[in-house]
Amino acid sequence: MKQPRKSIEKPVSSTLMPISVDVDLVRFEKNLLQIGFFGANDARDKNKTSRRIEQIVIRNGNKIKVAAEFRGSEALGLPSTTDRDKFIALLKIVSEERLKTGSITNPIRFSGYRLIQELGLSRNGEIYEEILRWGKRMTDTTITSEQVVYRAAKKVYSDEVLHVFRSFRRTGSSLLNGAERQENYEVVLEDWLLENLNQRYVIPEDFNAYKQLTRPTAKGIFGNLHLWFHASQGRTVEKDYSELCNLLNVQVYPHLSKIKSTMGLALNELVSIKYLSKWDVQKMTSKLGYKVVMMPGEELLKILDNTRQERREPSAALPEVLPAETSPAKLTGDDVTALELLKSYGILPAKAERLVRKHGADQVIDVVEYLAAEVLSMPRRNVDNPAGLIIYSLENELPVPTGFRSVRKRHELTTAKGSVGAKARLEEPGVGNHMAYLNWCEDQQDRVLQDRYASEELEARVAELASLMARKDERVQRMPQKARRDAAYRSLRKEVCAGIEFPSYEEWNATVEQGLLFAHRA
Repeated sequence: MKQPRKSIEKPVSSTLMPISVDVDLVRFEKNLLQIGFFGANDARDKNKTSRRIEQIVIRNGNKIKVAAEFRGSEALGLPSTTDRDKFIALLKIVSEERLKTGSITNPIRFSGYRLIQELGLSRNGEIYEEILRWGKRMTDTTITSEQVVYRAAKKVYSDEVLHVFRSFRRTGSSLLNGAERQENYEVVLEDWLLENLNQRYVIPEDFNAYKQLTRPTAKGIFGNLHLWFHASQGRTVEKDYSELCNLLNVQVYPHLSKIKSTMGLALNELVSIKYLSKWDVQKMTSKLGYKVVMMPGEELLKILDNTRQERREPSAALPEVLPAETSPAKLTGDDVTALELLKSYGILPAKAERLVRKHGADQVIDVVEYLAAEVLSMPRRNVDNPAGLIIYSLENELPVPTGFRSVRKRHELTTAKGSVGAKARLEEPGVGNHMAYLNWCEDQQDRVLQDRYASEELEARVAELASLMARKDERVQRMPQKARRDAAYRSLRKEVCAGIEFPSYEEWNATVEQGLLFAHRA
């Protein structure tokens, strides 16, 4: 079913006007994003020659700690945002070569002028020296992977010492005048990186959008937005502020005002290019500290939607974003059904229509049916404000358990059983597995929450959070106890699991396929 179009509200904090440019896609290797190889720091700062990134991930149903450690020399330092700029430009050159030959091979040769041209910089003698230092730094930096770097060809996580460039050298130069200087370079990529690029273990990024950014932290967040919002299927993303700073290699500040005056400026820049629509910094409910709450912008959603097929991961269609200057699309039959359902619980027509346009008919219907089955089925006198409960759940994007079978889902399954065509669609490679993957993720989230809190402690924490939510929001205050508990539990699980990396569908499915293969062999 086609998702309804939705509009993204423009935040008042945005002051920069985005430049209208064409999309220029570059495929960025996933590992280098996920492990935070390029810090948002200044490469000229040689005081720190090593850093370590640790993450909690779920693999094969077990929660484990993985890590990546980077080591550089005092003379060259660690890779930073300026190195990331040049690396993306190199990937742009590499991708054009791949179109000609069908694969990427070593060595990769390019002129300094070509790299400078891709970066949009002016030619001078210093820029050529910067390119040389960049190449040396990329070759010099060592990555120690503790079950964190994914080898796409072998479908395993490596436990080894790695580099990005095996070698880098200047192959020729001429003229002393910087404006007319010509230099050529040669790069040999390490085998793991070459394999992953050829296996398309990559994230498509718009290079032109990236070049509009000026703040290192904004550039550091930029690539990760593609990962995060792809995983969330375009829904709001929450990240632990201190963990995000560690990933970006920037200072952690304890006060909200300082956070907003530092990272907030980078987030505003991402709003200005429409990669975020809004953002906020909120206190954590599961522990001390803050979290960064980000809502996707229309340009990012377009990139995710346009590149969805090449990720080889089936996912729900991302909502099409409606430009502010375009008239709202007419509501479909499913939209009208969702609209009438909301109105039947006392939600005003204008508010109901905004909810349907923003969250989509499927989500609205599933949320209402879930609440109706779990909470609203109790005597109406015990549910003082059903409209507020529904609105709160939708606006806070509290997830509906994947195991809950709404009328829509049951109808799809019934149709599938009675229709060869529908059944065939469900049995297409990956489609049935994707539902199993969603159920698996939900089971793991419950396990994470139960690991964090003992049974009595969990109930006490949920009760405490429900009380806090009720004090902050009148709609929660008017909910019956069961509804408060349900909302608090789903909210707590969402926050606790936001700091844990789950395998992507692609990685999970590869594990499932291997298990089936071994079972058949046995």
